Amino acid sequence: MTTSTSNPTPKKPLPTPLEWLWEIPLSFLSFIFSRILKVVMQSLTGVFSASNAQESPEWQLVSAKFLEKPVKLLWAMSRARWNLHAMVSIVGPLEVKEVISIDITSAQKSAKSWTVVLYTTPSFDTIDSFSSLTVSGENQWESFKVQPGRYLLGLRYYHWTPTVEVPTVKVDGVKVVEAKTIPAPRDVNGFYRDLIQRKTFLHVWLNYYVFSLLRFKQWLPEKFVKDVFLPVPNPETRFYYGAVKPGEVVKFELNPELVANYYIYYSLYSRECFPLDWYPISESAHKTAVNQEKSLYIVRIHPKFSKEAEFKNEWVNINTCSDI
Repeated sequence: MTTSTSNPTPKKPLPTPLEWLWEIPLSFLSFIFSRILKVVMQSLTGVFSASNAQESPEWQLVSAKFLEKPVKLLWAMSRARWNLHAMVSIVGPLEVKEVISIDITSAQKSAKSWTVVLYTTPSFDTIDSFSSLTVSGENQWESFKVQPGRYLLGLRYYHWTPTVEVPTVKVDGVKVVEAKTIPAPRDVNGFYRDLIQRKTFLHVWLNYYVFSLLRFKQWLPEKFVKDVFLPVPNPETRFYYGAVKPGEVVKFELNPELVANYYIYYSLYSRECFPLDWYPISESAHKTAVNQEKSLYIVRIHPKFSKEAEFKNEWVNINTCSDI
């Protein structure tokens, strides 16, 4: 399993007097509120998917329609950080005794790169995964062997075709989810840009702490920051993340070997964790536009050809700096 990591910086930033007086205390209160809300949302089983009300569960594409209800948007923002570069679908909860099987031919013909991740519900803990990098391609069906319980499947398509198919799923040998064809234009994730228009005080309070968490992450245990900021990461992806102050840019210095063998995806979020911008990076040296507000960034580095592709930490240098 690939270890997620945050980007190291040479110096530990010190809070200003104003941050000690205002930002840090409010961030601490926001963090406590976010933990309480997460427990409350976790107890509301079935909030994430309309499939609970269906006799036959179906794949649900994460879209404007999927997030139409305010409670679903709140649930999503309390559980994960938006993956803006993948076409994401989920199905569940599924009652399973022994095995979940997925017909991967749908994924193979729908996307250049794809991942299926198994989660528990309602805690949303990652249990297992397989992907275009790990399957042999010789079998039509790939399976997860599990303990009896309720599970979710998360499907991520990268570099998808104009029309995709989400796969058939069997539970304990019985077909429970039918394959479904979905139109998938290049801008299928364009709805993310509109989510910030739905911002309320509740969203601000939910994620106010995140900017301080990342700005002062060098003072905190790395595992704590990772677990809080990336609660449901893709197991095959390496993560670099941080806070960006107004007037700063994110500067990349990447080894050509990394660029040749890995997909590199940059995402920028508001301090409330609403999407602002995202795009792939395909050159060794890159500098983002000047930031206009307190924001957050995530860089996802995902293998192109092999899960075991060589990776060296020194290949990646990502820092924030003033645009001078």
